[in-house]
Amino acid sequence: MSGGGADDELSIEEMLSSRPAEYRAPGRLALGSMVDGWRVEAFLGEGRSAEVYRVVNLKGGGDGALKLLADLSPSMRERFAREVKVLKSVALPGMPKFLREGTALGSPYCIMEYLQPLFLPLPREEAVKFTTSLARSVGALNEYGFVHRDIKPANVLLRREGGPVLVDFGLVSAIPGTRAAELGIAAPGRDGVGTKGFSAPEQMMDGVFNARTEVFALGKMLRAALTRPIPRPLLDVIRKATSDDPEDRYPNAMAFADAVEEAAGRRRRAFAFAAAGIAAVAAAVVAVLLVARRGPGSGAVASTTPPPPPPTRPLVNHLAPSIEERLLEIDIEKGAERLAARPGESDQDRFRRILEDANYGDLDAQTAVAEAYFWGKGVDEDKAKAVEWYRKAADNGGIDALASLGICLLKGYGCEEDHKAAVKCFAAAAAEKNVRAMNDYAFCLIHGKGTDKNEKAGFKLALEAAELGHAASQVMVGECYLYGWGVAKKAPHEARIWLEKAAAQGNKRARRLLDTRFP
Repeated sequence: MSGGGADDELSIEEMLSSRPAEYRAPGRLALGSMVDGWRVEAFLGEGRSAEVYRVVNLKGGGDGALKLLADLSPSMRERFAREVKVLKSVALPGMPKFLREGTALGSPYCIMEYLQPLFLPLPREEAVKFTTSLARSVGALNEYGFVHRDIKPANVLLRREGGPVLVDFGLVSAIPGTRAAELGIAAPGRDGVGTKGFSAPEQMMDGVFNARTEVFALGKMLRAALTRPIPRPLLDVIRKATSDDPEDRYPNAMAFADAVEEAAGRRRRAFAFAAAGIAAVAAAVVAVLLVARRGPGSGAVASTTPPPPPPTRPLVNHLAPSIEERLLEIDIEKGAERLAARPGESDQDRFRRILEDANYGDLDAQTAVAEAYFWGKGVDEDKAKAVEWYRKAADNGGIDALASLGICLLKGYGCEEDHKAAVKCFAAAAAEKNVRAMNDYAFCLIHGKGTDKNEKAGFKLALEAAELGHAASQVMVGECYLYGWGVAKKAPHEARIWLEKAAAQGNKRARRLLDTRFP
């Protein structure tokens, strides 16, 4: 785990070379020694500001990485305290799990999950996967309200399964007016910080930090991750991301990740627009409509029993701070399609068929056409046309399409962002007990997105959806109890109950929160 970073325009190593000896820690931890129930197994390295050890929990048996502050100067103490507070307060997939903090040998320490080193460059496909995953983690951090400000290879490690984890949060800054700012984490005293070669010029020279400065660093990371020669499409992405003019860069890390995947010829399916139970009911309605159109003797057999819902699983969603799996539970493989492809039918033929039904006013076909345009399934991807068809289906009484239209308006997919209009869509669909819309509307109320902030009303709505079995809402309720959003007081016991319910349904965010908050 890196103890790196930079102060002003110098790296940690350059900066500390002239520090007086009295600021150094008294010594290294002896192998085999105990630190609050953790045994020191190995010395992993030193970044001059900190020493890092692999430790083992004798009670639980798990590995950890102990970071012991070595430079005891006031500025390094402040930076270390800031990092620990961020790790304790925020749980995101691309951040290390916080395990413990304390003092050893007169120096503060923290223990985080044990991570693997990163070696660059990587084979092209792995480099693309690594960079896009890292970018989405950075995007989630930015949406929470934090800017890391020191993204570089030394500050990225890997989990055993290969997922990148951003470390060294000593330079992190909170954006005013965000949830992160409410944590009361002070920004570093000097703004012009970063690492030469990876930090944007306006950050190094003027102390500017925002989503576009993060994109600059991610562009540099992509260049470092790729073996030579770099394909022209990816080189174009790098050039755009690392432009000296911030306005020429991608607006945020999510847009950068999408551009990398597009340049690499990979398609990201961001989300689906239906809860499984509603999709099943919709399929039954479609069956009735088709029988009515074909008339008697068509060979179709009506049934009062809806078909079983398609299998679903949660997908990381970066719509807002700390809610990766909160808003949507989806079926990635089939996209919760209302009108499935027939045996031997190509995607193009299926699209032409459902388009004909949609033009006749078939509600489910209209929604399916919208989804096809959104994902580019059987037709060229066109999110603007997807929005048009969602509007048609919503005007035709499609509650699920209305909820999907809300997501497009909230994120600016195929249309201009309009948070207030998105909230109207969520509210109308939630009134019809669409659990996904109930969850989305609850989130907007809790966080004041597109509407006046009303944590109590948001909690009440999330609780209603949670009691209906919606896993993402169960996580939201758990977080409300955990952080005191919309409830009289924090209730860790209640939080754990709801998180365990969501985890039992396979919700990964619930499992992560249980592991980090209730080890």
